[in-house]
Amino acid sequence: MKAFNTLFTVLVLFLGFPAIAVRLPRTVTQDEFKTLISTLAFGHTTKVMRSAEAYPSFPGFKIALETPLVYAGDLQEMGDGSASLPIVIPAPRLTLTKGFGYDLEASFNISTQELLETMAGIGFLAKWTFLDEKNSFLSSSLFTSYTRLNGFNHTFSGNNFEVGVLASQDWVRIKPYLGLGLLLASAKVAPSISPSNQTGIAFSPHLFMGVEIELVMNMTFQMDFTSLVPNGSLALGYCF
Repeated sequence: MKAFNTLFTVLVLFLGFPAIAVRLPRTVTQDEFKTLISTLAFGHTTKVMRSAEAYPSFPGFKIALETPLVYAGDLQEMGDGSASLPIVIPAPRLTLTKGFGYDLEASFNISTQELLETMAGIGFLAKWTFLDEKNSFLSSSLFTSYTRLNGFNHTFSGNNFEVGVLASQDWVRIKPYLGLGLLLASAKVAPSISPSNQTGIAFSPHLFMGVEIELVMNMTFQMDFTSLVPNGSLALGYCF
């Protein structure tokens, strides 16, 4: 109960956090538009944030607060230079994860621009563990995910699709994991952002590594690499 109260307190702090005045660059070039898609869409995709093993069917439930930390990179200098962005773009979201038995697990995440005026959206991820560490030296799973994005005062929207594989080891309280996925992103921006072209598609391998730490609270740290650009995510949750 104490751990749940801590998570609830963090949620209240997020909800009470004042919105950050953010703005994407305007009149970007075609090459800059491609970079914009890969930075924002890839960086805010639904992430595994879990070891390869699946939760049991009962209770097998976790609630967590997660935030991708997306490096803005050269976005500030693009277009007419009018962008107003932090160096690292946060986008807090609530994630629910549930085990269904038969080594199946699913998670759902949701965020809103009422928290921060950065990126909001919903996402879904399904994971199947096909190799158990009890029968091998590691656990392995396949996953697929979908993410719908809308952010920056409705000047950016997109859809992400990903399939991949994940492997991890269980060191009791610490569970390191490594994964590789193929990520496809489609995006649309307002005409003021890119006057010549408002829609685009980007594709990239997605290499990620992280560690899940199970104490009173469940903590996860993950590093992601798409298009050779590093990003990170943090999550704090409670398992039932």
